[in-house]
Amino acid sequence: MRIDPQISHVGIVVLGAFNPAIFTPAWFVLHDLLPPETESSASVQVVHRQVASFTADWLNLQATDDRFAVNTARAPHVRLCDLVRRVFKELLPHTPLKAFGVNRDVHFPVRNMDELDRVGRKLAPVAPWGACGHNLGFDDTHGGMTSLTMSRLRPEGRQAGDQINVKVEPSKRMSSGFGVYVGVNDHYVIGETVASGTSTRLAELLDDNFETSLSRSEELIDQIMSLATDSEE
Repeated sequence: MRIDPQISHVGIVVLGAFNPAIFTPAWFVLHDLLPPETESSASVQVVHRQVASFTADWLNLQATDDRFAVNTARAPHVRLCDLVRRVFKELLPHTPLKAFGVNRDVHFPVRNMDELDRVGRKLAPVAPWGACGHNLGFDDTHGGMTSLTMSRLRPEGRQAGDQINVKVEPSKRMSSGFGVYVGVNDHYVIGETVASGTSTRLAELLDDNFETSLSRSEELIDQIMSLATDSEE
């Protein structure tokens, strides 16, 4: 990346049917998915039959009855892939799964309002807005692009339902006050198979695509960063 992000996460979200109550730090320690000391050091927000949420060691987890989400801010990111594969292929192989996403999120700083505005104007030109467009900007007085999402359907010939979604917004989390958020969601449909087969399909897709997905996300994020650093109009 050409600009070091101040905030950076990699995540995997799995859609299916889950029992959130089992997803405790102790359960992950019991199955050697997290080191033993994390059972006592974990920060548990809630563990209930409808929702579970905790942070332990390198892992952040949120689970509901239809969504299992894990993310990390710490490399190596491949261990996130290993954890998800082990949970559903080895430990919970009969969990019905529908789809999953490999997510990459960064908040990176820009030097000033001009750079922030440059990103917005290149992604969402103001000329098509006519006279109104001359007063569009990121500042609190005039407004401007607040969120933009682009989607690529069936990338690289993948199956129907697969897509890559890229969201760009002004970041509200930069200490300097000026920054850009880029989120890349690489969505995979697992397919209509029997419940015992969806975990195997999930593992296959993750093994085949995780690193490629992250590399592609890095390229997309770098492209957005280039809009801030390239002063040519």
